[in-house]
Amino acid sequence: MQTDEAMLLKCFDSATDGRTRYTAHTGFANPRAAAGTPPRQSIEVRTILSFAE
Repeated sequence: MQTDEAMLLKCFDSATDGRTRYTAHTGFANPRAAAGTPPRQSIEVRTILSFAE
């Protein structure tokens, strides 16, 4: 892996109440973080993509 690449994992949600059941997750080292900064545990992002036909 290179420093300009990200790894995505497709994960599953067992909820069946109408929400989407799959989501992408990724992680990266923050080069701007100060020395000794504790690592971030999670970030949640929800997006909607729309493509013109």
